[in-house]
Amino acid sequence: MIEAAATLDTLAALVQGAITAGLSEASTAGLAALEARAAHSSECLEILTSVPPLADIIRYGEARKTETNRLSGLMERLIVEGAIALPYAARDLDEQAAATLASAMRKADEAIRLVEPGEDVLNGWRNGLAAVLEGSRATALLAGCVAHLLYEAGRLSAEAAAGLLGRRLSPGTPVTEAAGFFEGFFSTAGQRLIYDEGLRSAVDSWLKSLDEDAFIAHLPLLRRVFSNLDSMERRRLIEAVLGRAARLPAGLTPTPDGGEAWRRHLERLGPLLLGGNGNG
Repeated sequence: MIEAAATLDTLAALVQGAITAGLSEASTAGLAALEARAAHSSECLEILTSVPPLADIIRYGEARKTETNRLSGLMERLIVEGAIALPYAARDLDEQAAATLASAMRKADEAIRLVEPGEDVLNGWRNGLAAVLEGSRATALLAGCVAHLLYEAGRLSAEAAAGLLGRRLSPGTPVTEAAGFFEGFFSTAGQRLIYDEGLRSAVDSWLKSLDEDAFIAHLPLLRRVFSNLDSMERRRLIEAVLGRAARLPAGLTPTPDGGEAWRRHLERLGPLLLGGNGNG
């Protein structure tokens, strides 16, 4: 079966299974085949999807020490090669191909963070992500995805995120591109807005900068992303934006530091959150 495996990611999964099952001969043969296949692979998606199964073996200590050392060196090489290939692989993709690569990027990034490779390898990976964001031909969904990953890694500040959102989601941007970037950034980060004040502030700054017509034009993007939140999560997000106004005892008035315009909005939204009709 190992000899018949056609792709690097398939081989990686087979090696993981052989090592987990304690099949010494199969795992040895699989490692040799994996190293040989990796030496000739340049297909980014194939490389990235091979990283998580290798990381799982290393992380959970299922291999012997000699196997672990070989796997660690191989995985680090694959991470670097994947980072180099990524900016080119992210160009001019259709919707389905972009979604597939974005999913592979997220899973590879999670695996990389869990195994904590060397500083040079980690920097190489994040430099590859940054190159996607800087590329003029990167598909919008992927640009949004790498922006989120860089933000989570601390390579993109809240201020930089606000500026990036302002540029990539401006009313002059084609709707499909804006939708792709917004979905790429927030499709897995909607819940994070409940807890992450810096990210929430970046989004809040962008929304405040939109005039009424621009805000209405972007509502489909907001609905598409936040549809992934359940009703309780949506309420908690609203409470966080309003300084948790809905949890205040009756008779107390929150005073968020948002300026006079924000206070006027709060006067209208507060009664709705607290069960009133909002008229007045």
